[in-house]
Amino acid sequence: MDLKAEFFIPIIAEDFMENQGGHITVIPTHSKWFGVTYKEDAPVVKASVDKLVAEGVYPANLWA
Repeated sequence: MDLKAEFFIPIIAEDFMENQGGHITVIPTHSKWFGVTYKEDAPVVKASVDKLVAEGVYPANLWA
């Protein structure tokens, strides 16, 4: 497995629906999306998540 390979979600979703009979529901939101593509992105994303936790949008333990 190539640990640096990208995961292109639309291709996987299309395969899931067309070849495996899957169904995907899109949940509308007005929330801002952010993600980590490069290690340099991590501090900005961490600060964004920390702010959402402080505002009570996310729980302090996201995996609880």
